[in-house]
Amino acid sequence: MKATIKDVAKKAGVSLATVSRILNESGYFDEETGRRVREAVAALGYRRNVHWTRLKRNTSETVCFLLGNRDAMNSMQMRMLVACEGVLREKGMDVVFTGMRYGSEQRSAQIALPRMLAEDGIMDGVILTGQHHANLLGVFERMGMPYVLAANNFTGKPALTKRNAVIYDDRTACDEAVRYLARLGHKRVAFAGNIAYPWFRRRYEGYAEAAGQLRLTPIEVTDDWQVNSIEYGRLATAQLLRHPNGPTAVLAANDEVAAGVWKELVHRGVRIPGEISLIGFGDREEFSILEPSLTSISVYPDKLGAELARMLLRRLADPAAEEAAKVFPCQLMERASCGPAPRQLQAVRG
Repeated sequence: MKATIKDVAKKAGVSLATVSRILNESGYFDEETGRRVREAVAALGYRRNVHWTRLKRNTSETVCFLLGNRDAMNSMQMRMLVACEGVLREKGMDVVFTGMRYGSEQRSAQIALPRMLAEDGIMDGVILTGQHHANLLGVFERMGMPYVLAANNFTGKPALTKRNAVIYDDRTACDEAVRYLARLGHKRVAFAGNIAYPWFRRRYEGYAEAAGQLRLTPIEVTDDWQVNSIEYGRLATAQLLRHPNGPTAVLAANDEVAAGVWKELVHRGVRIPGEISLIGFGDREEFSILEPSLTSISVYPDKLGAELARMLLRRLADPAAEEAAKVFPCQLMERASCGPAPRQLQAVRG
């Protein structure tokens, strides 16, 4: 039989209320009494029932980290989760991870939430990452479930990301990446990425604005091909290399597209960065094996995750309050995949 608080009180020769004060470190108790209670706890192997404690406080002290509409968690999302967990742990809260899939066209009533969110009292709040839609936000609003959103892959109206959200400024980052390539002497800079995705379109807009202001030759592959990002990068590169005045540099919409570009360039014997420079987006750890090392745009997922956790804590402390969205700058990580523009791109290889 597990030891109970009554057993501790009996062995220490004190009341239940005294044991409670000592274990919760609340109220007055003398040093000798505290010593006897702690010795009784150790001797009996007593463990407090955290669920009962949380029930009395009317809180689960648990938050859900919800990954939406993704087949797997990538290294960026993992770093966000670890950062969230670190901040929340310091406040005595636990984090539980789960994923869910749902469509943007579903009515809110048709969305099947994970049980930990659907049943009352299991979660105090939710951190939304991955790809999410406006209909899910409506579900949480009606439930009275506090939430915060990593909003870069959100597909609803932009007004919905003006509050309770954390955003990284990918548009400005891509503008700055093009300007970096221009400083290296590149005048033919290409963009590769499916702009049917709103987040890739935003990055393309940053690219296009900088290219226009700098009077660079715009070369782009933005078709809505229904393939994975690495395959998209390969197909885009084959098309770019058929261009009559091909690029000397490529800005890829994310690191996976950049990996596909890399793969096709290597297959065709095109030197990186000797003939074509390459920039990715995301600075994900799984692509750090590329050699020469990939220049990429970091979104600092540790900072994003920590701010999501702090924002949710503020909402939990004051459920009626609305949190203004916080926008974080990105950082171009200059590495070996970029170099000075070559004088001439050779003919298509392979």
